Amino acid sequence: MTTRSEELRQLEAADGVRLVYRRWLPEGAVRGTVQVVHGASEHSGRYARLAGALTARGIAVAALDLRGHGRTAEATGPGRFGPGGGAALTADVRALQEVAAAEHPGVPRVLLGHSMGSVVALAAAEESGGDLAGLVLTGPIGVAPHLAESVAVLEASVAAGAGDASLDALGAFNQPFEPARTPFDWLSRDPAEVDAYLADPYCGDRMPLTTAYAAGVFGLSVRAASEEGVAALPAGLPVLLLAGRRDPVGGVDAAQVTALAGLLTARGLPVELHVYEDARHEVLNETNRDEVTADLLTWLDARLGG
Repeated sequence: MTTRSEELRQLEAADGVRLVYRRWLPEGAVRGTVQVVHGASEHSGRYARLAGALTARGIAVAALDLRGHGRTAEATGPGRFGPGGGAALTADVRALQEVAAAEHPGVPRVLLGHSMGSVVALAAAEESGGDLAGLVLTGPIGVAPHLAESVAVLEASVAAGAGDASLDALGAFNQPFEPARTPFDWLSRDPAEVDAYLADPYCGDRMPLTTAYAAGVFGLSVRAASEEGVAALPAGLPVLLLAGRRDPVGGVDAAQVTALAGLLTARGLPVELHVYEDARHEVLNETNRDEVTADLLTWLDARLGG
């Protein structure tokens, strides 16, 4: 099955913000949908290769440029939430889910979140995931209660009037790989992928988070990846976790991701965890990305059926 060309579309959020999203459709019948929620300081356009693999299997794909990111930043400002604040992130995800449901009624729907997007996707599933057929988290932050201290510091800065100040929220992740070729070697072992990220006008230092944005997302992470948070997930929701063992976002040896898998399992959910040796943060852009994509497709096939 082939893929139709990528489409850029707009969706008006509840607070009036114009959300830009991409849509990829298969040629032929749609047997399921996947909504992708991207990470910090990147955008939906970076998931075109993944979308090609999914549409080739009859799966329609949609992905927002989150508030403060990509083309949506034209409405909110770079690294900013806009009028709806941090709570609007999960509401936006739900709004796009409703678009997918209207366009492709009666087919299973899966939510896939990467990195910061894993936080948003998990929280969105906790709020309103009753109609999801599955949840996929790649490069997840996992269980990170230590972020609560960062939230307190960031919220104090916001209260002091520095909420719109740009923040280097990603810089420390490269430390385990120093001396490094670039400041973003932590993303992938593939230098071509790192260079593409560096050259992208909507990525990295060109699209930093503000202090208020980081405070909101880190706070959401602490709440969502907790025993109380996962208790709100729909009963029986299948969850797939895909992480690199050398991903600094998920803790040493993916310890935070393993802890999240434990929380989800204790909640009674069917959980599948893949930790890839030597892989870094962006497992879908890693040197073993074909292996990772194959694992994802196998899992999706089992949830979407024929």
